[in-house]
Amino acid sequence: MFKGLKRRTWIAAAILLLAVGAAGSVLGARAVARNDAQRSHQALVSSSVEIAASLKLAIQEEASLVISAQAFFAANPNVSNTAFLNWIRSMHIATRYPEVSALGLTAFVRAAQLPQFIARVVADPPTPLAPGQTYQVTPPGNRSIYCLSQAAYKHGGPALPLDYDVCTLSGFSETNFISTTFNYLPFTLNKVTYLAVTAPTYPEGVMPATALARSDTVLGLVGLTTRPGFDLTQAVAGHAGTAVAFHYGAASTKVTFRAGSAPAGAHSWTVDLHNGWHVETFAAVDGSGILSNSNARLLLLGGFALSLLLATLIYVLGTGRSRALRLVKERTVELHHLALHDPLTGLPNRALILDRLELMLARSRREHSPVAVLFLDLDNFKDINDTLGHAAGDQLLAAVGARLSSAIRHEDSVGRLGGDEFVVLAEGASLDAGVEVVADRILDVMATPFEIAGSEKPLIVTTSIGVAEGRRAMPDELLRDADIALYQAKAAGKRCSKVFESSMQEAVDDHRNLEMDLHAALETDQFFLLYQPVIDLASGVFTGVEALVRWRHPTRGVIQPDDFIPALESSGLIVPVGRWILEEACRQGASWERQGRPISVSINISAKQLDRDQIVDDVERALTMSGFDPTLCVLELTETTLMHNVEATRVRLTALKALGARVAVDDFGTGYSSLAYLRQFPIDVLKIDRSFVTGVADTAEAAALLHTMVQLGKALGLETVAEGIETDAQRTHVAAENVDTGQGFLFARPLDVEAVNRLLDESGHLFVPGDAHLVK
Repeated sequence: MFKGLKRRTWIAAAILLLAVGAAGSVLGARAVARNDAQRSHQALVSSSVEIAASLKLAIQEEASLVISAQAFFAANPNVSNTAFLNWIRSMHIATRYPEVSALGLTAFVRAAQLPQFIARVVADPPTPLAPGQTYQVTPPGNRSIYCLSQAAYKHGGPALPLDYDVCTLSGFSETNFISTTFNYLPFTLNKVTYLAVTAPTYPEGVMPATALARSDTVLGLVGLTTRPGFDLTQAVAGHAGTAVAFHYGAASTKVTFRAGSAPAGAHSWTVDLHNGWHVETFAAVDGSGILSNSNARLLLLGGFALSLLLATLIYVLGTGRSRALRLVKERTVELHHLALHDPLTGLPNRALILDRLELMLARSRREHSPVAVLFLDLDNFKDINDTLGHAAGDQLLAAVGARLSSAIRHEDSVGRLGGDEFVVLAEGASLDAGVEVVADRILDVMATPFEIAGSEKPLIVTTSIGVAEGRRAMPDELLRDADIALYQAKAAGKRCSKVFESSMQEAVDDHRNLEMDLHAALETDQFFLLYQPVIDLASGVFTGVEALVRWRHPTRGVIQPDDFIPALESSGLIVPVGRWILEEACRQGASWERQGRPISVSINISAKQLDRDQIVDDVERALTMSGFDPTLCVLELTETTLMHNVEATRVRLTALKALGARVAVDDFGTGYSSLAYLRQFPIDVLKIDRSFVTGVADTAEAAALLHTMVQLGKALGLETVAEGIETDAQRTHVAAENVDTGQGFLFARPLDVEAVNRLLDESGHLFVPGDAHLVK
């Protein structure tokens, strides 16, 4: 009985909540509908005022044009039509006022002046007379004043015969127009209604004070005719779903011009522009009813739904409080776990690791116990993702997390920081034998292949470990130092561990400072080129040079490429620096060519440069700007660069070949290219790496490898170049293998331009082996 009463009580509470929520929803929806209706109406008013202001501005600009024409005619009362059209062109009327269809002067001609006026107008008529037609005032008759066209600009506007007296038109008389400064009125001609801005003009632009004086001195009426639709369309532009009506009503004349479109049932708002003109704007306005307003309907339905949901929740919570409390507790624990653990591996995430590390450091300071962080990274994990897919990669990460957890003591912690990065926290007894022992144990555990569902064969995964031990002020500092040591382990060949030393931080700082200095090096001309000669081995003729970049640092002196090229690559600065090398080397090659010394110039191209389509434009610009013969330009690329993206590389090399440049494979034999791969690329030269030249005179194996490479080049029809020739014995061997050209310290070290010029002058392009020391 008690349970039934309790259930009925909660049902009543739920119904009451539903009723209150429904009533609140209705009131809220009604308020939203009223507010939306007010805002919508206000938007219509604002839009109307903006459109009216736009029209008023257009009228004012047209009035300004009439004022300019007034001044022109006042200064030139007997102006010819040709002179007036020249003024029109100088004012750029057609482009500045596209809505103007006609502009001109209707002269008020006194009867005594009529013969002279006709003679002047016929000599340069605003409107051509028909062949054989004479100028006869129309309609005929004797009048004291005639209103005749003296000068006119037509742009599709209304046209009356040249000799038509417009003062005879209904409503058009001198008295009407000289009594005002301006008139802006509609008029209809040939069943087409136009808008006209008119103003009388007087000698020297001064309007007399009395009507009699104005009648005696008035020169005529400056008239401007516009297409009303143009101004209206411009005014309504940007107001979607809006229409505008431009009304004129005075005396018996009522005219309306329209533009734009508005939905059925649209509301309107009118703005008075005075002098009989009104602007009426039409647009949709939200109704104040709940059902006619989408926002109000949405609020009403949402309120009903929310009230029903809350009522149901009250009932459920009220009748199952213990169950609800249990669910809340479970969800809280779950959310807390998710906030502090990696969802893939279930290991602590960065936040929990930092918290545990802070506690470890506190214990270490209190108990004087050792503490260490081991930062782990899977070697070449990206290759697994790329070849087997991300699902297999996730399975591997989960397996790595489980294996690491099994390899540490219960008191220690293992966590995942993200990606393929894991961290192990060790303290106390775990470090009794030294942190290196812990690192070696992890390396041994990770050496066992992993079996995952995504791979048919077990995966062999190696790990690099960075170690930082000892107390730090902040947990982040210990992680940072372990991360620095990890990169040292990677640089040392991977699959090993490195313990952090202060010198590593110094190396990181030096690298960071080096990258900062590199940003300024190009702008301040700190880079320069040296050129190492390339020699024809059969004849000893100096055939070319290889351009080699150096960096003249303002405080560290000349820096060799091995010390800054990697930083250029990692920062992306290799692209602009490589572009400068291209331009500078081509400029110098062109200089030698102009001196009658046409030698080839080899230029190294980085992988990042070749990865961009811009490389083709960069080479073309360098050749064009310098005037260097493209056939003397040799672009050198390593095997690894070629293999990075085979199809895209082939397309770009083909484009470079089309420019006339030659392509060389540098350091050949150190990469992983094969005959099948090489044949895909438009290659001209194979440069055999110095490692195969160094031992050619000492071991049969080195000689065999050199022979194979040369034969490969010959089979492909390629020129072969031996790099790093340092002894006469090496030169003799590579020449005996029919290698075409060579370079190395035996012939010359990298030289500046003056040294190359001096060498050319002294040797006459010919190197004698016995004199090699002269150019070292």
